[in-house]
Amino acid sequence: MTDKPSVLFVCVHNAGRSQMAAAYLQHLAGDRIEVRSAGSAPADQVNPAAVAAMLEDGIDMSAQTPKILTDEAVQDSDVVITMGCGDTCKFYPGKRYEDWVLDDPAGQGVDAVRPIRDEIKTRVRELIASLIPAPDGDAPDDALDGVQLRVATPDDRPAVDGLLADNGLPLDGLDAAARVLVATNGDGLAGVAALERHGGGPDAAYLLRSVAVRPELRDHGLGARLVTAALAVVDADHAPVALLTYTAPDFFARFGFEVVDRSALPASLGASVEFQGVCAESTPAMLRSAR
Repeated sequence: MTDKPSVLFVCVHNAGRSQMAAAYLQHLAGDRIEVRSAGSAPADQVNPAAVAAMLEDGIDMSAQTPKILTDEAVQDSDVVITMGCGDTCKFYPGKRYEDWVLDDPAGQGVDAVRPIRDEIKTRVRELIASLIPAPDGDAPDDALDGVQLRVATPDDRPAVDGLLADNGLPLDGLDAAARVLVATNGDGLAGVAALERHGGGPDAAYLLRSVAVRPELRDHGLGARLVTAALAVVDADHAPVALLTYTAPDFFARFGFEVVDRSALPASLGASVEFQGVCAESTPAMLRSAR
């Protein structure tokens, strides 16, 4: 193994899900992560529908071939991600194991493969965020040991409201959020970020809001981890995302946001409560184009 993290994706035939995941990880992480994929019973070729679906997103898998899963591949990987292959992958202590529950694209057409592809892309982006330090020195450190990210449940709402209130962030409109992500540890809620989705089809757009971290965990990279996870959701939808901020334009610029005039924002975001008086019209707007 090298100093860089290494990931092995495993499914039965190594013809669809694991190939798409490996292709996305290679494309999005470049040479920062070693990437492998294999199957417990490899097919003769990669699923043509998976190849076609990935090509729609600019990634060519036509030269790939399914590979047999070996003990050496598992031993040489830091992270092993299985996709419906049961117990065929041997367990080695010290490895990080995850099982991604995904529909099987075998025998499906491109229309059915697209949502599987998009879910894989979202999960790969979140995987990268967990393996590679955030930009410009916001690398997670020991202060974040035990911190986990997940989608909020109704039981989280009182703690979320309390953290946002402590940070001077508005609560109005939070019920309209398409997804609220929370970071938790043994002490409870550690951080939060929320997304509102407005419009549909080509007019769909997101508002990133309510990004807050508990005071003692600031400057340890948790905010960057939350934003990266939120942007993975947005990018899987190939939609633009905007935000309003007085205090952190430099932070958000590192994720591709640019300061724009409000007139340049997607019209569908006008439905957000944040644009209807909660935030002053003078609050700077930032926009990240669809990816």
